[in-house]
Formats: sequence, C-alpha cells, structure tokens
Amino acid sequence: MSRLFLASLAALAAALTCLAGPAAARQLAFTATLDGQHAPTDTGSDATGQARIVVDTDTRTVDLTLDVQGIAIDELWSRLAASPMGPIHLHRYGSHDRSEAASVALVLPVPMGPAYSPTPHGFHVAMQAYPYAAGAALLKSGVSFDDFLASMQGGQVVLNIHTNAEHDGEISGEVVPAG
Repeated sequence: MSRLFLASLAALAAALTCLAGPAAARQLAFTATLDGQHAPTDTGSDATGQARIVVDTDTRTVDLTLDVQGIAIDELWSRLAASPMGPIHLHRYGSHDRSEAASVALVLPVPMGPAYSPTPHGFHVAMQAYPYAAGAALLKSGVSFDDFLASMQGGQVVLNIHTNAEHDGEISGEVVPAG
C-alpha cells in the first residue's frame, strides 16, 4: 500500500477517535423494594417504597430516586433529619440474612434537604451525583468505594428509613442489581 494511503487512513482513524469523545461513564443500576415485613425492619408497617440507585464508577457518585407511600416527611426521625446524615441510609450487612447485627455498617447517608419532597401519600427523594467520598467522610466510614460497590453487587446493602415511631428503621429493602 502506498504511504499516502496509510497516512490518510491513520489521519481518518485519529479524526474518528476525536469525534467519538471520551468514553461514557460506567453506570451500574440497582433497585430496592421497601416494606416493614422483612428483616431487618420487621415492624409490621404498611408503608412501602421503591428505589432506584445508579452508581457512576467513573465519577464515584450515586443517584437515588425513592418513592415512599405511608410515611410523611414530618414522620422521619426528627433527630436524624436535623443531623447532616439524614434519616435514610444505605447499610452494609455482613450476612445476607441480616442476623449479624454487629456487622452492620452505615455506608451512605441520604442527607435531608431539597432532594426530599412531599407527595399526596408520602414523599419522594431525588438525590443526584452525590459523591460517595462525601457521604463516607460524613459517616467517618472506612468502607472504600470499591468495597461499597462490591457490597451493592453482592446483595449485602439495605436501604433503611428511620422514623419517629421506629428509630431502628420502619421500612427497608435489599438493594439488588437492576434486571
């Protein structure tokens, strides 16, 4: 092949690479169905919730969309709602059956603020691009981002909502990879 043809081909490949731009961030999606009928929050509460969590592995941020029915914002545990960590958390458990209470670690808070909004039957949370490192620092957590992600993928994480009626959590749900 001629040198001119090879040079043109190389220039075309370089141009196409520039047009493509940076690679898209790797985003991993998870879901959780919350209730008060299963461990660790077997409270008998009729409240329910649905969550979608998206973890961006490049920016190391977390998006959370949560819809709760049967709990109003003013029923969230006021002591935690007034604290920087908020009344909703992701907890990592050392076992899938949640029997090892001593192995529970807070891994990500959902701070109270403009992300929370009331709905006719409960509330909605829309937290976007929350830096994992900021949440871990707030909790003084030693759980690395990689360990957090592995725990999310391994079914060891539970989303828990603490209320004035149930300080340990009124409803919760296991975080699982989205299907």
